[in-house]
Amino acid sequence: MRYFPAFLLLFLVLGPWSIVYGPSSAFAVSGPQKTMKQAEAKEQDGDYEGAQALYESILKHHPDYAPAISGLAQVKYWQGDYQGAIDTYAKILKIDSGDIGALIGTGKAYLALGKQRKAQEFFNRAEKLEPEDEEIEAIKPQLEKKTRLELNVGYLTQKMNYASQAQGEYQEVRIVKEKTFSAGVNTLFIEKFDREAFNTRLFGSWNPFEETRISGGLNFAPKTDLYAEIGGQFGLAQDLWKLTAEVNYDFEGYAQATTNTIRPGLFYQPFEFLKLGGGYEYQNLRFANVRRNLNGGFFEARVLPMQNLAIYATYAYIQRGFEAGRRPSPYINYTANVGGGGLIYDFLGGYRLRFDMTYEKRNINEYQATYNLSAGYLF
Repeated sequence: MRYFPAFLLLFLVLGPWSIVYGPSSAFAVSGPQKTMKQAEAKEQDGDYEGAQALYESILKHHPDYAPAISGLAQVKYWQGDYQGAIDTYAKILKIDSGDIGALIGTGKAYLALGKQRKAQEFFNRAEKLEPEDEEIEAIKPQLEKKTRLELNVGYLTQKMNYASQAQGEYQEVRIVKEKTFSAGVNTLFIEKFDREAFNTRLFGSWNPFEETRISGGLNFAPKTDLYAEIGGQFGLAQDLWKLTAEVNYDFEGYAQATTNTIRPGLFYQPFEFLKLGGGYEYQNLRFANVRRNLNGGFFEARVLPMQNLAIYATYAYIQRGFEAGRRPSPYINYTANVGGGGLIYDFLGGYRLRFDMTYEKRNINEYQATYNLSAGYLF
């Protein structure tokens, strides 16, 4: 009995510490390795959510445990959370800037986001450390900026309740160097308002930076009043996180009038397969000694349910005071609701089918429906 007070004193001193630190200490010794095996097994079975939960449970107790950080980044990548994978790999690189797995993983995530220059930066860092890494060698072909030639031919038709049906044929040739520039020519022959016209458009785009796109165009259709005798387009787009800010300017010079149109817009892409946005339209119309300011707005939605299929829908509210080629006078005042949509389908490696349609309902009891079908090939 005389040892009881000493035993009680020892229990009172060490007991609380064993209660507080005992389970964590046991987890520190054996928990990470055992849980890592369970997480890796779930990852191999394709249960990425289950694996992520286990990796996160390890990091809750051991926030700097590199294998768990790497595993978490990998399952985020497999689930399509590419930015999340980049942010997670960054924690490893903060500890060890020369970690090959983290460098390659970051590069792959940037490549999946379409940011090739950022991807190349991390692959270059990894290659300097491991010049003969097999994974880097396998990825290299994806980093090459391929030059492609696209050929498209199509047919369009317009049905109107205020004039005879319009129809036309067009073809487009475009050269594309991925993620760098594109340039091409589009020609269109159309029969409308009982007259024929031929329109040619030169266009191009350039990406001076990964997130910046500049586009432009020039069109001319001399000796006709169905199209602008000369016109020009300019566009600028900037990606900011999941947002894309755009502004487009169009000039059209007709025989009877000129128009200047500005369309600023903002688009949001919450997921890789979905993009939503809209904007404002301002148009200045000039004819004779008259100047008119016309306003409108637009909305667009684009869905990519599969890698080779894109579906889109559009809506716009517009004001117009001029319609080229209309008789007896091209000057007309109306507002209209314009709805449209279409799809683009790529198949067999290089073939493409595209269908577009728009329906315009005017407040003067007029409507116009346009249908466009084209086929193309990428060399």
